[in-house]
Amino acid sequence: MLLRAFLNQSVSYTLAGLYTLLWILPCVRSKTPDVDVMCIYSEDCILPCSFTPTDDAVVIQWYQQEKLIYSFRQDEEEPDDSSMSLFTDEVSKGNASLLLKDSSVQSRGRYKCVINATNAVKESFVILKVEAPISRISIEASATGQLQCSSHGLYPSPLLTWSTDPSTGNLQSRTRMSADSNGLYSVESTLQKVNKSSPITYICTVTSKYSSQSWKASLLQTEMVGKNGQELVIPCMAPKNLKNFTLTWTFTKKNKNKDILTYHSQTHKVMNQWEEEAELDLDKAQSGDGSLYLDDNEVSRHAGKYTCTFSGPRVTYIVQTSVTVSASSAAAQKEQSNSKLWVLAVVVAALAVLGVLYYLYRKYGGNPKASEEDTEMQAVKGKTEELPAEIRPLNGKGDS
Repeated sequence: MLLRAFLNQSVSYTLAGLYTLLWILPCVRSKTPDVDVMCIYSEDCILPCSFTPTDDAVVIQWYQQEKLIYSFRQDEEEPDDSSMSLFTDEVSKGNASLLLKDSSVQSRGRYKCVINATNAVKESFVILKVEAPISRISIEASATGQLQCSSHGLYPSPLLTWSTDPSTGNLQSRTRMSADSNGLYSVESTLQKVNKSSPITYICTVTSKYSSQSWKASLLQTEMVGKNGQELVIPCMAPKNLKNFTLTWTFTKKNKNKDILTYHSQTHKVMNQWEEEAELDLDKAQSGDGSLYLDDNEVSRHAGKYTCTFSGPRVTYIVQTSVTVSASSAAAQKEQSNSKLWVLAVVVAALAVLGVLYYLYRKYGGNPKASEEDTEMQAVKGKTEELPAEIRPLNGKGDS
């Protein structure tokens, strides 16, 4: 009897355990591997999540760092949230993806999607990264002989490096990183120029951490001397293999900047504001030769700093050329100006003499009658008036 009772009890426990196990198995949480997603700062972003469709209503929950941020029941209306939403029309098809609107630096982190069905719970995880990519990089030279390179509005903090062409070895630079109220970084770096007699191209490279995106800005500074009577050609060559670029030329004199022209390689269009003074060779420009051709009149007017800038995908290449006029050329131009003044003075004097002669001709040579009358008047004035004898005065003695 005791044995039978023990066996019956054991069977009862076994059956209870089996029933419990069968009840628990459908409710076991299933997990999927983490999914990495990269979002662009200030743009909308989709966090993927899917499940096997069922006839029963499901509850979809999204967590960020274990904090519930969104919950939706299939048979209810979607919550009114301006920052995130589901694709409710596709939930019945098994799409539980979350749409994040206007992503920010604070959007990054680990997200969990939980699908609560009648007999199952499914979890999936998304690792979200946010990147504010490089959109612009600038390089310029200061009056103190230093170079400055900068880029702004980046996330995460980028890497900035300097190099030269040709290579000059050790470079002395100072780089500063700062973040604004939105968590976006600005990087600024200052480099001391190398003392070399030959021209050197300085290259600043900014690289992002997530996508290994790199932008380059280069600066080459040169000098040239112009001569009067000779065409002035300021050279500027694009980097190798640069396609779809924009070329701009500007002129600086006495701290005043003037736009010269802009050329677009895709459209072959030129906007020239110095049409009568400067031009490009369009055939050469298409292949990357952006040399500027200036007229040969009064070269001294063209003295100043010319900046040529090639802008392409992730590349900015700048050539600054300081143009001066040789002393002999300036003296020759001054002598030429003085000669022009002497010629002008002689012409004015000749015109004055001709004017006087013409006046005299009109007055005397062109009116003979008037000349005769003047002559007669002068003759009358020249005679001595003599009284008749009858009225001569007596000499004081009596008549004899």
